[in-house]
Amino acid sequence: MSAFGASTIFLGASLGLVQHDLKRVVAYSTLSQLGYMVLACGLSAYTTSFFHLVNHAFFKALLFLASGAIIHACSNEQDMRKLGGLARLLPLTFVGVLIGTLALQG
Repeated sequence: MSAFGASTIFLGASLGLVQHDLKRVVAYSTLSQLGYMVLACGLSAYTTSFFHLVNHAFFKALLFLASGAIIHACSNEQDMRKLGGLARLLPLTFVGVLIGTLALQG
């Protein structure tokens, strides 16, 4: 089971790196995080896996809500190559994305 988790981590992260759609990047990041949970279960760290599941639910919800706010503010534009400089336009959303990103890295 550890091999499945490790391969899911790598595959989800790799696919997320090459996407241009904002929601797809967040979705592939979710897939990668699920790999961490499967890996923890494969190593019999069930409590750690459950803690990560609960923690993941909160920071991923924050990232999906922030992505929705960005898409709405940019007239339904989801291509990240066309988005930029939004910290001044959406300061509260920027703080939310920053917190979600830091939680994801932790």
